[in-house]
Amino acid sequence: MSNIYNLEPVTKGKVLLNTSHGDIEIELWAKEVPKACRNFVQLCLEGYYDNTIFHRLVKGFCVQGGDPTGTGTGGASIYGLFFEDEFHQRLKFNRRGLVAMANNGTPNTNGSQFFFTLGEAPELQKKHTIFGKVSGNTIYNVLRMAELETDNDERPLEPPSVKKTEILNNPFDDIIPRELPRAVGEKKKDNKKKKSQMKATKNFKLLSFGDEAEEDEEQVIQATSKTGKICSAHDKSHDSKLSSEVAISEEQLKEDRDKIKEQAVQIRAKLKKELEVKPVEVGQNLRQQNLDSLKAESEKLLNDIKGIGKEEKSEAKNEAEKDLLHLNEEEKVTVNKFRKDLKEFKLKQSEKKLKSKSDRQAQTMTFLAKFTAKLKENSTSEIDESAQLPEDLAGEEEEELLNNINLFSHSIVDVERTAKVKDASVVDDDTFEIYDPRHPINKRKREKKKGGEEKVGEDEKWKRTKLLT
Repeated sequence: MSNIYNLEPVTKGKVLLNTSHGDIEIELWAKEVPKACRNFVQLCLEGYYDNTIFHRLVKGFCVQGGDPTGTGTGGASIYGLFFEDEFHQRLKFNRRGLVAMANNGTPNTNGSQFFFTLGEAPELQKKHTIFGKVSGNTIYNVLRMAELETDNDERPLEPPSVKKTEILNNPFDDIIPRELPRAVGEKKKDNKKKKSQMKATKNFKLLSFGDEAEEDEEQVIQATSKTGKICSAHDKSHDSKLSSEVAISEEQLKEDRDKIKEQAVQIRAKLKKELEVKPVEVGQNLRQQNLDSLKAESEKLLNDIKGIGKEEKSEAKNEAEKDLLHLNEEEKVTVNKFRKDLKEFKLKQSEKKLKSKSDRQAQTMTFLAKFTAKLKENSTSEIDESAQLPEDLAGEEEEELLNNINLFSHSIVDVERTAKVKDASVVDDDTFEIYDPRHPINKRKREKKKGGEEKVGEDEKWKRTKLLT
């Protein structure tokens, strides 16, 4: 589509149609088709298209309007009834969104009706005058119109309408709009009756008690004329019980209001302080209470666990003693001996365990001394007596440690490696030839070798035959 747009000339002038399906912006080719553009712009200025409908809709082809009668047979141009066609070689019916003049099927019969194209229409070329195009996203409002349902006469069941037209860019400065005749029954705004701004007056003569009402009204006017407000019985009556004076003066009222405000400020400040202090104290007390209750519960649980353990031990002892009662003397002796051995074994295991970090450090240091001594002596028989083993180690463990140290008896020899650079040209027993059999040079070598073997074989045969002869 971009190559099509580039072929079209530059537009000059823009008109906005405010329709029932949204705004439609139309850009005009005023330079290429001046008569059609001038006709369209002047009719828009005169309000010719206001409240007109789009009376024809052919899906995939066009949407037609501009007839003030709405029948498809009316409408006239600014030049009279019709004006002649205008064609341009760069304006063609090759896409949707083009705006062209409608006619009655014969050349040079353009009036006020126009249509929007909904696709390519090459059959209309040089039959209808193209004078504009729909610009921007307003093309989608035209497509919305194209989705409406129509009857058998290509007329929309609910025809869209043009509410108002507006000239956004007028390419013709010399256009003078005409005064068109108004439709029957239409009233001009200027001729509307103006409402009277006079104040209403009361006519007491219409009432049966008009005289009394008029006297009451005069009294009310006199009473309100001085003070500007309605007076009460205190002001007008001469009764001693009713006083017209104010009980509390305005100054006293102001003082009382100020006092009330100060008291309110003080009360608010006190409330803020109490709210700031009390929650903290209450929170701390609750926290302390919770901690104390948790501690008490934990201690209780620990005591219960200890008691359960003691009870289990005592129950186990009682059960063991009960079992012993059922055994013979020999069986009792064996069980007691087993228990004694088990206790001794547990004592030995506990003695072997290191009691503190200092014992571990001493043991590691003695092992390190043994290691350095063995490295220096390089023998298994001689062991440095100064490096003493820890007292906790038994005799068997000491022998096992000494046997493991035998690895240090092996002498460490630094073998001098003489790196020799081998000459590639020298052939010896360690030389291996690696070649690719698919390489052409290697193929030639193999062929030569085969040819030499065959020649040698023929020479030998010749010699043998010669000797036999």
